[in-house]
Amino acid sequence: MKKQLTMILALSLMLLLCACGGGSTVSVMPVSMLNGGGSSGFLDRCAGKVVSGETAKVKKDAEQKVLEVYVKEGDSVQEGDKLFAYDAAAMELELEKLELELKNLENSIASDKEEVAELERIRSTLYVTNQLEYTIRIDTKNADIREAEYNLNVKQREIEAKKAALEATEVFSPLSGRVMSVNDSDSGMNGDSDGSFITVMDVSHYRVQGNINELNLGSLSEGMRVLVRERNDEGGVWKGTVSSIDWNNPVNSNENQGYYYGGGSDEMTSSSKYPFYIELDSTEGLILGQHVVIEPDYGQGELGDGIWLPGYYISDAEGSAWVWAVSSRDKLEKRSVRLGEYSAETDLWQVLEGLELTDYVAVPAEENRAGAAVVRYGEQGYESDSEAGSEDMATDGELAEVG
Repeated sequence: MKKQLTMILALSLMLLLCACGGGSTVSVMPVSMLNGGGSSGFLDRCAGKVVSGETAKVKKDAEQKVLEVYVKEGDSVQEGDKLFAYDAAAMELELEKLELELKNLENSIASDKEEVAELERIRSTLYVTNQLEYTIRIDTKNADIREAEYNLNVKQREIEAKKAALEATEVFSPLSGRVMSVNDSDSGMNGDSDGSFITVMDVSHYRVQGNINELNLGSLSEGMRVLVRERNDEGGVWKGTVSSIDWNNPVNSNENQGYYYGGGSDEMTSSSKYPFYIELDSTEGLILGQHVVIEPDYGQGELGDGIWLPGYYISDAEGSAWVWAVSSRDKLEKRSVRLGEYSAETDLWQVLEGLELTDYVAVPAEENRAGAAVVRYGEQGYESDSEAGSEDMATDGELAEVG
């Protein structure tokens, strides 16, 4: 299945490179990006960032007045520490007012019921032709009673809520961490744009956040094993598991993080992205806020030293292996390589000699010719073209030997 996926992606890559490179040049990829099945190999990669383990956004009751705030920005708190308290005296006055309104409603209902009983008594003494006026008055009064009884139930619920609030005038931190923000309780605002009054961040351990585009939803799932690499240094690698994908909070459309290499920018800016989080096996060596690269773990993390190149770049791998590479004259050449181990799971060949991370290689194609001009592709797109010159054309089929 993995090899079939590799072949499909290799064909797609060839079509992409041919379309971008044009017929007179051959598009080439840096070995550093392909090493270990990286960008434009068959493994999807996306950008990520080291973030805190968890963030709690504590909201306040907009109808309550904050009496005291016990913390300030930058404070360290433990789970269960007091964050702020409501004004209990003001709440007690509100409760007394509600109870008085409830008593007035009860008295009004009792009085209206007595009046209805008296109207019914009087109506019963009259001839039928004289009862209409009293019937209308009775119906009107009964409607008033039903409305008052509804308001009575509403008021009772308000009183119950106020009593419950009086029993919880202090608000406590739901987790241990650092207070990242405290909003002014006298500003007339209920907090940040998301409604938070105090934000507490768990800084005891790190996790990695990435953004998955809706066009790539099938390439990621909760529980999936991934590798996290340093963005500028392929030497740092951490393993982890996708713990959650937040489908309820799409990322701001102008957020750059999370683009998949090789995706069209127009597609990415016109579709939604969702944050996902990775719990790491170990966070040693990572720094909060550090930018990283995320890729699915298909076993490439167990690969040995050296360069590991996707199999579809290598011709005659079982015999005299060679690749299309860029020569020192900036032209395409056939270059012999010495191979080591082969990973069937990832379709990667270990290249022991013949290539460096700084080299560029091309996907084998019938149109490739030794001595052809090349156009380089890097993480920022195609970088430069080299002009084809007939005096530099090598004999078709000539191999540059290893060493």
